[in-house]
Amino acid sequence: MFRRLNARLAPQLGGVRRLVHQRAMGYEDLKADFAQWARKEVALVSIFLATGLSVVAVYAYRDDAPVRQITRCVHEATVAAAEGDTIRARQLTQRAYAIASSVSPRERHLHELAFSIGAQYDTAGQPELAKKYYLEALDHIPHIKNAAEKADLVRMITLDRVAQSCHNAGDAVHAARYYEKALEMHVQHKVDTCTPMDAEGCGIWFNYGTSSSSRVRLISLVARLCLDMGQPAKAEALLRMAKRVAIKCDLSDDKRAWIDEQLQTAAAARP
Repeated sequence: MFRRLNARLAPQLGGVRRLVHQRAMGYEDLKADFAQWARKEVALVSIFLATGLSVVAVYAYRDDAPVRQITRCVHEATVAAAEGDTIRARQLTQRAYAIASSVSPRERHLHELAFSIGAQYDTAGQPELAKKYYLEALDHIPHIKNAAEKADLVRMITLDRVAQSCHNAGDAVHAARYYEKALEMHVQHKVDTCTPMDAEGCGIWFNYGTSSSSRVRLISLVARLCLDMGQPAKAEALLRMAKRVAIKCDLSDDKRAWIDEQLQTAAAARP
């Protein structure tokens, strides 16, 4: 159900940072998705990338009124998205979220609904509202399906979305704070083999590092992220981390080349 909604929304929403897939994404898909992320397009992350859910079949077998309302809202949102009415699609998703919240604050689909609303505001160019719903999504992570197994990856991805929303809103200080929280989680889970957290974390290191080097090169408020926190060398260190993870995950040469270009920019900016 939610997969169909997300798959229908993707072609209709312009300027997405991250390509939305019609199925749950494994780390091989994340490798391909890194191409869009590295180009710094406007990001829309699949809610299934964040949750790991393959289907929300539970709703099909429950007959209580609130759940029927949620089902109807999601179906109507899917239709609205297919017709290009993204505002109505978002309003219906918000209605489903409100109903699910009234059922229980521990409803396991609250994270994906809040995350989806945040992503829709993201693509609509409303970063403050996107941030609001991404932060709410963070609060719902303990109640997602298979939380013990997936919570850290989901939290890292959601923190990154909060950071990028702050960045888009011109709030460099809070953007850096949330990026660093996301990257701390990636560092905690470093292992010798490539993992889904590596594939996702590589993009976060790139995002954070690119923001710093671009800030030096372009001297723009939006790009002043890491230098506001220190010096150009920090951008270089972050990008080197991105390159190490890219090599470990065997990402393609063109993706590594994008990182190398930014490394050269960061190195040139150092005193």
